[in-house]
Amino acid sequence: MGHSYSTFKFDSLAINGGPFTSNDVTTLNAATIGSNGTTIESKNVLISYFGRLQYDFDGRYLLTASLRRDGSSKFGSNTKWGTFPAVSVGWRVSDEVFLKNVDKISELKLRASWGLTGNNSAGNYASIGILTAANYSFNGVVTSGQVPNPSNFPNPDLGWEESETINVGLDLGLFNNRIFTSVDYYTKRNTDLLLLIPVPTASGYTAAFTNIGAVLNKGWELELTTRNFIGKPISWTTSFNLSHNTNEVERLGPNNTPIYQNGGFDIDHSVLQVGEPMYSLFLVKEDGLLTTADIAAGYPRFGNQEAGDPKYVDANADKKIDANDRVLIGGPNPKYVWGITNTVSFKGFDLNILIQGQSGGYIYSMFGRAVDRTGQGYMDNALASYANRWRSPADDGKPGLTQKAHSTFGRIKNTDWLYSSDYWRIRNITLGYNLGSLLKGKVVSGARIYVTAENMFGKDKYEGGWNSEAVNTTGEDYGSFPLSKGFVAGLNLTF
Repeated sequence: MGHSYSTFKFDSLAINGGPFTSNDVTTLNAATIGSNGTTIESKNVLISYFGRLQYDFDGRYLLTASLRRDGSSKFGSNTKWGTFPAVSVGWRVSDEVFLKNVDKISELKLRASWGLTGNNSAGNYASIGILTAANYSFNGVVTSGQVPNPSNFPNPDLGWEESETINVGLDLGLFNNRIFTSVDYYTKRNTDLLLLIPVPTASGYTAAFTNIGAVLNKGWELELTTRNFIGKPISWTTSFNLSHNTNEVERLGPNNTPIYQNGGFDIDHSVLQVGEPMYSLFLVKEDGLLTTADIAAGYPRFGNQEAGDPKYVDANADKKIDANDRVLIGGPNPKYVWGITNTVSFKGFDLNILIQGQSGGYIYSMFGRAVDRTGQGYMDNALASYANRWRSPADDGKPGLTQKAHSTFGRIKNTDWLYSSDYWRIRNITLGYNLGSLLKGKVVSGARIYVTAENMFGKDKYEGGWNSEAVNTTGEDYGSFPLSKGFVAGLNLTF
């Protein structure tokens, strides 16, 4: 059993001044202090009580139960506390009498677990109405005052988001564990999600933090380890893992009204919608380039589009291109994540190689949209791909044309900046050598020299930025740094 108390406090003070009366004194006491300094103060507290019970009978029957009671200052007076139990059971079948003499099966274990966890990832004062500075007229004089912050609707019933997880699994070892595998199937349902939702402006507010909806994640995980060669002079072990997950919004408030996300500029381009993955991308489809024949035939255009501009799909067939032509494209989360590790040793040498990848997800490049958007002027830089751009009906260039260099029809979020987030990468290659008796003596009992290469090789399908892994929860990339590569050489000494 245990108890914990944690508190976080943030204080910030900003003061400005000028002009300075002397170039020799650069501190604020040599300047006129400004009147628009700011201070910020924020604090939250989390109190927890917890306990755990474990039971083991003959190494065959295993039971673990735990209970947490957490209280967070972020929530309303009636909903600060949450109770989160969990229980897991295991049965080591390989220790039963009926499997004792089965030599091929070295280990067989069945597992199952159920548990609740809580999430308090809300603002420090999300449940109460906070004030913001404002001016008002008092007897004809402008006076400073305070008004309720329109983006923080008070909600005294704001409480814990809960996550219920159910897991069943199997561990199997064969041939003295030379082949060992673990298989798990799970479901994870999050309820009472902590979401900031829009509210009618007639209330005096624009948004409110509230507990709404439910999201279901379900999937499976597979781990396989094989000891291909054991002993000397060669030892070789391979480990492989593969996981699959699906994500679905099950419920959103009383009317299941979709919640749209903007991500900065232009129309909303991701959505929380029942029956779809969280933050599904919601975009206008692009289908090549407009031709003079399309325009002559009356194909719908966005604004004053011309031949050579992007051709957008009229998804709702209303003979015009606008935000109503957005369609669901897919989710930001990969469907499959995998990894392979090989470890080989031979006469003092050791080699470890880790390869990892993912597939089935999408990434939306807000960075690519910023540097290669429609509506750029003649003075803007253009990407090298524009060397193969559409120039005129009489000069179509090569196949796979880029749109014409300059457009004036504006912009609308579309699939031009949508990419697959699939990749594979050799994460790590380490080669080492055990110096053994070369440095072994009274002081040094062992030594190993090694070199390591990190992220040196790989391939992805992402052309809108530098790193297909660096996305936020809505599947967007705002211009993340490239994945760093590294080369390390070292010496390990044992004394």
